[in-house]
Amino acid sequence: MSGNHVAVSDDNTSETTPAVRPRLNASTSGRPKSPAAASPASPNVTHDMSTGPFSDFNSSTGNAFLTTASGISRISVSDDNSPRGSDDNVSRSSEPEPGALLDPYPAKETGMSMKLEQREESDIEADDEDEGKETLTKTERATTLIDLSSLPESSHDDDDEEYSVSWYQNKKHIFVFSEAGKPIYSRYGKEEAMVSLYGVMQALLSCVQDQDDDLKCIRTGDHLFVFRCHSPLILVAVSHLTDSEELLARQLHYLAKQTVFFLTQYYLVKAFKNRHNYDLRKQLGGLPKFFNGILNFTECEIGFLLGSVRCLPMPQSLRSEITNVLLTHRVPELVFAILLYDNQIVSALRPKQYILTAQDMHLLMNYVKTELNREQHGEKWAPCCLPDFNDGGFLYIHPSYISETTNLSLILITNEKEQHINMIQCKERIVSQLISNKSLDKLEQHILNSRFVACDTKIPHLSHFIYKSKSSKQLVMPEFVPPHTLDEERQRLFQIYSHVYDRLHHSYHKTMVYTCCNSTEVVVGYVSNNSEIYCVFQPMCTRPIALNNIDKLLRWIRKEENRFFILGNGVY
Repeated sequence: MSGNHVAVSDDNTSETTPAVRPRLNASTSGRPKSPAAASPASPNVTHDMSTGPFSDFNSSTGNAFLTTASGISRISVSDDNSPRGSDDNVSRSSEPEPGALLDPYPAKETGMSMKLEQREESDIEADDEDEGKETLTKTERATTLIDLSSLPESSHDDDDEEYSVSWYQNKKHIFVFSEAGKPIYSRYGKEEAMVSLYGVMQALLSCVQDQDDDLKCIRTGDHLFVFRCHSPLILVAVSHLTDSEELLARQLHYLAKQTVFFLTQYYLVKAFKNRHNYDLRKQLGGLPKFFNGILNFTECEIGFLLGSVRCLPMPQSLRSEITNVLLTHRVPELVFAILLYDNQIVSALRPKQYILTAQDMHLLMNYVKTELNREQHGEKWAPCCLPDFNDGGFLYIHPSYISETTNLSLILITNEKEQHINMIQCKERIVSQLISNKSLDKLEQHILNSRFVACDTKIPHLSHFIYKSKSSKQLVMPEFVPPHTLDEERQRLFQIYSHVYDRLHHSYHKTMVYTCCNSTEVVVGYVSNNSEIYCVFQPMCTRPIALNNIDKLLRWIRKEENRFFILGNGVY
């Protein structure tokens, strides 16, 4: 059993596939591998494609596998690094790639009646420095791709060379630029020092666009390149890890929505409509920390992986007591109120006709974690755009920490800009009531002294699990226990969960049950009409025992659902 994955279909037939341990290296990643090894990184050439994330394109006999909207292509690269265009070397399939992305973000309903503020056209400033400059045509950009020797070498001093070496050592890079090729964001390094690299990425897109197609991803050697267009932004992920195309695409989606969170989609479209060469970095001063934060969030938060939010496990009576305080002190201008502990929801208040999606909640959580400081009793008043709620206008949020001993934060949201003082007073009344009726003290004691771990379920061999309710988009999971308390082990477990999730949701071979076995654990994923559950068992647990234990666990969770989920409370 160890070393194999067993995918179990609905009729309980099993299929044993080659061992694919989620903590994969290049030889087991399952991606088409170039026969030529990638060239080693060179600190002396900062943006030459012979090094860094684009090094695999420089292989003399390498292949690049391109996934576009119309199918899959294999392109052989000649000695002069120019793609061979003969029919013998390029094969195209009209079938989508196994594991092709299924959009987890369906179009939202329009027709919001709530009045939200939009940016005025006068707020959109033109970039005078770009006056009179022309952008490269698609043909010129394609030529740039073919003639790799034309890429300039940037001059750096000794400090810059050390910085360049560390840049190449990163296993995942994220880039954002405009449709005109203007750099906007790079996870590592300075955008202005990588102009030629952005030009290469723009050229890759242009080569495919010239054929009336859209580039989705490239697999070459040990690297996976994922391209996504969220007009007017283009986002690119380059990964040397085991991330799937679907996971990287969702991370890019979150990054694009993080931009909308601060600017609104209306502003982005209008800015680039008026000026194709607009430099968006003028409006993003001080915001890259939020982009880094949301990327870190997507790499470790289970709620992101399952498209749901986590609720803090707690007694139903205490949760109801806190919710009643929020309802009692709600003012007419208050739209939403959310009480958080870290990235878990304690209680929430919302109108009957509106709801916040998991993505909007995650953006709010990232803002609180990145911007506020509990030790300084931080609180803010800021405009924000919640993309799933309404991507064309601003709401106004007042987040603040309300506890000196725990990371309890309260977010009040209104649609009126002038309600800052009113929100502060509302927050003070809520906190005062929570203190006077001892609810805050009981909540702090519960957080500090009550731990929910997998052994509380009394299920044999169970080490960890995740349960998601499809109807409420809420999930529950116990705290990590050794060995998964280490950061490296938690990241490895996240990759395993991601692998199982992809096999259940984004592959041709869809099943209700999928089992992943290795030398350290057995992970089983099960999807039904109402829920999803992912369980980690000890390595000697057999498949029949694991499935039987999952059935017991589901029954146990149903009995405890009032403790794990927010069920209809807080709606006004």
